Amino acid sequence: MFKPFKKKKQRYQPPEMPPFPVDYEGVMRTIAPYYQQGRPLDFLFEMYVMDVLEELPEETKSALEDFSSKHPSLFEKHNGDWRKHVVKESHLSETIEVAIWDLWIRNSATAKRDGWYAHPWHYAQLFMENYFADGSQVDVWEGNSLAAAKQRIDEYKSKC
Repeated sequence: MFKPFKKKKQRYQPPEMPPFPVDYEGVMRTIAPYYQQGRPLDFLFEMYVMDVLEELPEETKSALEDFSSKHPSLFEKHNGDWRKHVVKESHLSETIEVAIWDLWIRNSATAKRDGWYAHPWHYAQLFMENYFADGSQVDVWEGNSLAAAKQRIDEYKSKC
C-alpha cells in the first residue's frame, strides 16, 4: 500500500515591488497605470499609507510635493496638500493612522515569523484592498481595541 504524497505547504511569495519614484517624472511614470485604470487616488492612498508609516523615502516625498505643485487644480480643494486630498477624498476617519500602524506592526511581525519581508508598498496595497472591501472591519474599534492598538503602537515606536 502506498501512502499519498503530502503536499508541501506553499510559502507565500510577495510580489517584487517597483522602485519608489524619486522625481516628478518618476511619479508621472508610476501613476500612469493608475490613471489608465481610472484609479489615480489609489496611488496617492498607497503613498499616504507609507508616509504614515514613515517608510516613504525623502526623495519620493519631494517628488510628490513637486507633483502637487505642478498639478494645483487636482489639490486646490485641500490647499495643494496631497495628503489632505487623500484623507478627505477617501473619507478617512480620525483613527486611520492608528489602523495603518496597528496592522503594519502585526502583519510585519507575521511576515518576519514566516520568513519573508513585508515591503511597505505591498502592505499599502493590501491595506487599501482590505480597507475598501465590502464589510471591512479595518479601522473599526470595539470595546478597548482602539486603546490596545495605541498601546501596541507606542511600544513598537519606543523600541525603534
